[in-house]
Amino acid sequence: MKKIGDDPRLQVGIERYKGFSAPTTTPTPDDLFDRFLAELSGGELKVLLYIIRRTFGFKKAADSISLSQLCSGIRTRSGKSLDRGTGLSLSAVKLAVRSLEKRGLITVQRVKEENGYNFVNIYSLRFQEREVGQKMAYSRPEND
Repeated sequence: MKKIGDDPRLQVGIERYKGFSAPTTTPTPDDLFDRFLAELSGGELKVLLYIIRRTFGFKKAADSISLSQLCSGIRTRSGKSLDRGTGLSLSAVKLAVRSLEKRGLITVQRVKEENGYNFVNIYSLRFQEREVGQKMAYSRPEND
């Protein structure tokens, strides 16, 4: 009887991961897991997670992210890879961004250069409006 690990398709080009580093955390809204994980497509989830990483992972509410970064990640001038992006094609990223924006999960501030060409857009998660005195989205409810 064959074992799952004996399948040659599972062995081609795949190196076994050594394991995760200790978490340094990127805050992620619980709604993503509790409500949207089952609803989002793979592309939508990848783009949303990338935006969360580039914003909250670096303690920012919004960030300028190019389509190239969303697709392939960020490299320093010296060529060092900081991340690998979503791994999606340009058309898949554009489709996912439009869908996430239409669903109301993200906001995209489209920036144009003086000559009318698109520049790098600014992405952020969309949060509910807060009433005066209501706690920040990051805080946990207090136990009564």
